[in-house]
Amino acid sequence: MTTLNKLFDLRKSLIEFEENLGLSDLSDLEKAMLEFIGNQAVDNATLTDIIQDEYFKNYSLSTIKRGLVSLIDKGLVLQEFGKEDRRKRILKVNLA
Repeated sequence: MTTLNKLFDLRKSLIEFEENLGLSDLSDLEKAMLEFIGNQAVDNATLTDIIQDEYFKNYSLSTIKRGLVSLIDKGLVLQEFGKEDRRKRILKVNLA
């Protein structure tokens, strides 16, 4: 099996996982942001964390903010105010 075959098999598996989670209607950016927030659950992800991550460097701030607002509007991401700094908004995945 070639490297491209393996890559394509991974893509098919990823699509299947996304469909099982009900994420197939999200944009690629929204999926990536949701996965990032879920992956950062222990560290309490924030918008700043997303913006500063290398993966999102090619996206503008406004595009990232639109994606986050969309995820919040769809109920897939919840925002909580920081306990120590009320200006800080902690992001959490809500797939329930």
